[in-house]
Amino acid sequence: MKIDKIKKRENPEAKFHTKLVKWINNNIELFPKPFKFETKVVRKDSKNFTFKELSAKEERLLLNVKNSHYVQTHSDLDRTGTHCDGDCLFNMDSYIIIRWEKSEKYNRKYDKLFYVIDIDDFLKAREVFKKPLTEEVALIIAFLVGELK
Repeated sequence: MKIDKIKKRENPEAKFHTKLVKWINNNIELFPKPFKFETKVVRKDSKNFTFKELSAKEERLLLNVKNSHYVQTHSDLDRTGTHCDGDCLFNMDSYIIIRWEKSEKYNRKYDKLFYVIDIDDFLKAREVFKKPLTEEVALIIAFLVGELK
C-alpha cells in the first residue's frame, strides 16, 4: 500500500515575513526610529484586505507600543534560546505591512510590492472607508512602498 505524501499547506504570510526581514535589514535607514510591525498577505483570490484581519490583540499591541508601552516576558523554559528575560517597548512607530498576492496575469514586478502603513493611518482608513482596504488606498496611505527582490 502506497501512502501519498501529505502536501504542506503554503503559508504566504510566513514566506513574506522571512523576505521582509531581510529587506528591512538592508533598508533600515528608511525608518526614522525603532518600530514594531505586523505582516499580512492578501491572497490571490481576494482583492481587498478586510480590516478585521488585523485582530483586536494585534491592534492593541501596535497601539500600546506607539502611544503607551508594552512589557513582554520570555520564559526561561523556552527552548528557542531567548537572550533576555523580557522587553519593554515604548515610543516606537507601529506599522501594518501588507502585500497583495497577484495572479499570473499580472506583471511579476508588481507581485513584489508591499505597503508599510502606520497603525494610526490604517485605523483612520478603517473609520473613513468602512469597506475593505484596496491596494489603491493602501498606496495612498502608506508611509513607504517597498519591493522585494
